[in-house]
Amino acid sequence: MSLAKSTITDEQFVKVRCSTDARTHYFEATGAMYAQPMDDDEPLHLFDFLGVDISRCLKDEATSRWTLVSRKITLYLDTQTGEVLKSWQNPWTGEKLNVLHRSYDYQEFQVPQAIIAHIAPEISYISLDFNLKLPNQLASYPKYAEYSPEKYLRASDSYKFIFPTKMLDDVAVSSSTNRSVALSYYRMGPWEPWMKMKGKPGFLVLNYTGSKTDVFEELHPSIKEVIQERMPLFREAPLCRLDRSIATSWSRFEEQFDAYLRGEEFPLPAPIINEPCL
Repeated sequence: MSLAKSTITDEQFVKVRCSTDARTHYFEATGAMYAQPMDDDEPLHLFDFLGVDISRCLKDEATSRWTLVSRKITLYLDTQTGEVLKSWQNPWTGEKLNVLHRSYDYQEFQVPQAIIAHIAPEISYISLDFNLKLPNQLASYPKYAEYSPEKYLRASDSYKFIFPTKMLDDVAVSSSTNRSVALSYYRMGPWEPWMKMKGKPGFLVLNYTGSKTDVFEELHPSIKEVIQERMPLFREAPLCRLDRSIATSWSRFEEQFDAYLRGEEFPLPAPIINEPCL
């Protein structure tokens, strides 16, 4: 069996990534994060993690274009016990730090109208690769100098969605087929600002794998607990494109810096709020 490089439509991609009926879908994932110093220090396995992507796909009837809107939670775990970390001792500086678990309350992605896919008779995959160089919004503020002093943020992200080929042509995707979609993700990127690396040369390597469901109750108990008890906003994906900027680790660190310094528990509470649409 061989994979043939082909092109699929945006609507076919939407069936794989979420659904064409604008329902919320979840990709739960587990993985690991490694440090790759670019000095004399050795690489380290820093964290395991557990996360969930909460997303829906929306069609603009005026333009027939699709947009994916989402929220994301990532919990950093102890590599030995698997417990959710509240604090972390930086192995290079020795400083004990508050762990700022990721909680992106809004992200969006306009789906291209044509997407490269690799097709086989039964199982196929889509690869979305992004190589970025962006200005670091924290670099110009002295108070963040020990956290994220780099002028630019450079990262490479690769998302692979593996799915039953029949999804591309199915008019109605069955529940079992929907649950057969898997995610593989790999990233090389800068230190997270909360790690307080003080300009140490190096980068992070992340990898995780995940699976798709449209049923909240099927998520990992730790994810369900944090959403139900602290973050009900994250139970559902945004209902529309929002009139606000897209969340990143750097924007969230800036927003939550004072809470981080106070040692508050992360992720911070996220109650249900009225979110204005574009």
